[in-house]
Amino acid sequence: MRILLDNCDTNLTADTVGSALREASVVAERAGRLIIEVSVDGVAWSEEDLASAEFAARPAGELRCATVHPAELLRDTFANAADAVLNAESIQRGAAQLLQRGQGREAYDLLAQALAIWGSVQTAISQGLALGILSRDALAASGIDLDGTVQSLDAQLRRLRDAMVAQDATAVADCLLYEFPSTSRAFAAMLADLAKASHAALPNA
Repeated sequence: MRILLDNCDTNLTADTVGSALREASVVAERAGRLIIEVSVDGVAWSEEDLASAEFAARPAGELRCATVHPAELLRDTFANAADAVLNAESIQRGAAQLLQRGQGREAYDLLAQALAIWGSVQTAISQGLALGILSRDALAASGIDLDGTVQSLDAQLRRLRDAMVAQDATAVADCLLYEFPSTSRAFAAMLADLAKASHAALPNA
């Protein structure tokens, strides 16, 4: 089986997709990079495909892997998360306006979308920091208040959920329109700073 990393032939050999991927992963890790895309005989494989023992045991003619430096992946993750936060803020404004018009069901459907985005953003931060490229101490030393910004968001989310549990539509709308925007802006700015810090960690940045 031919095994390529970033379109370069590795001269590695393997009998199955699983063993080929393991060989490619070792080479990528030695170069300080992560595999982010895999295609087998010209067909892109999903994470589910790669996790399948049946699929991993298959033979193939060619395995192609695209790699990225962890800092580059982190930069893009944080930049995308900043955009997602701004999208959540827009959705929340729409939900508040629906509440003010008495369209509660539609409003809470929208709000559920925004809360799902916030959950995804928080997961992205946790998983991103787990890569070990950025440390909380280094971020704090550079003036990025990660923990304080996250705590402010958590407090704002608790206030919002308390108002939702109390079924106080006025309090929910006020929270979304008047209290949440500053938290969202601060969080998006923090994510942008994290993206810049990640970029600075790239080799030759």
